[in-house]
Amino acid sequence: MDKFSEERVKVPFGNKHLDAAIHVPAPADVVHTAVILTHGAGGDMNFRHLVSLAHALASNGFICVRFTCKGLNLVYRVKAYHAVLEYLKSLEKFTIKHMFLGGRSMGSRAAAALARQLSGETEDAVQGVVCLSFPLHPPGKTHTHHQRSEDLRGLPKEMPVLFVSGTEDNMCDRGIFDGVVKEMKAQVDVCWLAGGSHGLTVKGRSEDSVLDEVNSQVITWIMKFRMFSARKSMAADPWNRVNIPFPSTASCVRIRFDLTTDANVKNLLVQNDKVLQLLQSKVLQTEIRILYELLYVLHNNYGKNKTYRVLKQVEQCVNRIKEMKLAVALQDLKHLCPTRVQRALSLEAGNCEVPSQPMLEWLCLKVLGAAQLMSCAMNHCSRGFIFAKQQLKLEEFIVLNVVFVGMLSRLWVFFRGVLANLAPLYQQILVLLREVSEAQPMPFLTAFSLPEDIVNFLGPSDASLLTVTLPLGPQAAEGSQPKDKRQAKAAVKSKRKGRKGKEDLGVAVERVQLFDNDVKPLWDVTEAPVENPSQETNVMQKQMFQKQVTSAATFTDMATHLKKMIPWCKSQNLEKETRCLSFLYLKCHKMESLESAGYNFPRKLRNFKHEACWAISPTRSVPRTCLSTAALWRSAHPKTNFRSLRTRFRAAAVRDCAKRRRSERRRTRTELSEGNGDQAGTRGSRTSSDATPRVSACWNQDEIDDIFSSIGL
Repeated sequence: MDKFSEERVKVPFGNKHLDAAIHVPAPADVVHTAVILTHGAGGDMNFRHLVSLAHALASNGFICVRFTCKGLNLVYRVKAYHAVLEYLKSLEKFTIKHMFLGGRSMGSRAAAALARQLSGETEDAVQGVVCLSFPLHPPGKTHTHHQRSEDLRGLPKEMPVLFVSGTEDNMCDRGIFDGVVKEMKAQVDVCWLAGGSHGLTVKGRSEDSVLDEVNSQVITWIMKFRMFSARKSMAADPWNRVNIPFPSTASCVRIRFDLTTDANVKNLLVQNDKVLQLLQSKVLQTEIRILYELLYVLHNNYGKNKTYRVLKQVEQCVNRIKEMKLAVALQDLKHLCPTRVQRALSLEAGNCEVPSQPMLEWLCLKVLGAAQLMSCAMNHCSRGFIFAKQQLKLEEFIVLNVVFVGMLSRLWVFFRGVLANLAPLYQQILVLLREVSEAQPMPFLTAFSLPEDIVNFLGPSDASLLTVTLPLGPQAAEGSQPKDKRQAKAAVKSKRKGRKGKEDLGVAVERVQLFDNDVKPLWDVTEAPVENPSQETNVMQKQMFQKQVTSAATFTDMATHLKKMIPWCKSQNLEKETRCLSFLYLKCHKMESLESAGYNFPRKLRNFKHEACWAISPTRSVPRTCLSTAALWRSAHPKTNFRSLRTRFRAAAVRDCAKRRRSERRRTRTELSEGNGDQAGTRGSRTSSDATPRVSACWNQDEIDDIFSSIGL
């Protein structure tokens, strides 16, 4: 809703008239929220911040009124504010249900005072207060904040308040302001503008960017509390409950059954199957699971992202639809209605069992609640799509926002399909309900009357979604759709015959070969280097510049050459060269001023020439004079391995242990070789003298002596 109109009016105020401007979005008959804004002590309603905020509010579907009141007396300003509020309520062309008051500087004090006054008279007179640069105290007089914050502390706890102030505001000390917020009973939200002054200006930022940030904060906050107040007002409606009480009466009744009733039941079952098919679609369930996974993964890092917050609202709508158990209720309706065979038998018998009046009224409430949730989910998907599109334009989170755009688009299509099918289902339920209530009256809803149409129930904003049929192809756009099914089938067959290949999802498509497979003759064309005369010109220009720089005798000559070369680099889109040369020009300008004072720097001039030659062709190695201090330190101090004393001792111990083990293995191998030779000699003597035990005893003694001698004992 980007279109709006502005109307200048005169608001009667005693014997005078106040100048005001009303910004009305189109269409105005569906807008029920209004915001009133006023200026500070030294301005009027044409102050740029108020005009920008009013345009932003009207573009997002809010009625906005800004007015001028030149009085500096707070009581006088409050009376003028009240007069504008009463004038807006008296306009018959608007149906205002939610009212927000706001202002800048002294205007915010008047808005808070009027909200406090009206909250004491009527509970729901004002839904919120917006305070831009609230003047808590005069500049340098922090002791007067008690008087100015009295109206803030008097606001009731049900009243939401938004403060937008700069961190450098000299009329709102942050420490004192935090203490006032703790004393307030109202629901307070604070938005601090980093580096912002009392006029909400930030050094180093454009005024438009600051205004966009402030406007987005205010609009998001108003939308949040408008939905909260709308839910609060709808809490008493029976269709807005998650668990609608199930009727405890009979679910079926027997009525007279004829051809009209048969047609009504048949149409009801057809529409019921369409809605069930969409709700139980595997594609929709997959998209919802993707939504859950994205929210789970992005919970910690993207909590403040606008698109993420909108996805959370979509998730809430989906969860509420699941909690309503609409699919289960429609399945019960399908089981309660007679089947085709039962209807044929009932036509012969003249009577049949159909769902009772309490059951049908209970189903109507379910369908109304589901339609409202589908409408809310579609609005959230549209907002999320817009936010993701804005971030794509700013080149932020490109891959993530592409996923968001695709998922939100598909969910919007599914929600729109469910909503478009709920409308005829509701009509068929009402048709059968009238017939059943006449035959077997058992009213279930006594304090609530069912609407005649979902379009009237949802409002004109959703009427287009229920009535407009999207074209399915070129035939639908031309209006030449065949009326008969046989003609449609024949058209499809003729269209398939005209194609060269049979195409279908998931099936490989065989294309007709349009050219020869031999593409070797094309290689010479593709691999041939493309001559670019501009490159030769660039090389020549750079070489000329290097010659001029080398022949420069002073920094003044160097600055002249650099000043000529920088615009040329900009014209050739040489960004890196432009940055380097601009930096060197600043250094050269500084040295030029010193040189004019009589100083001479031949060594610096020589180094500067090397830097300038490198800057025009930065692909070469960087000269030492262009390196940063950290790079110079790293080159002068190569990385060394520092080890602790304990690590050194441990390494030495490991080396000693390894040497000891190697010497032991060497000695063991020597001993084994000597022992094997002795065993061979003794083995021969044992075989020759087995009969004499004396010889064996001597051999044993000799073997033991040899073993001890080999050890060194």
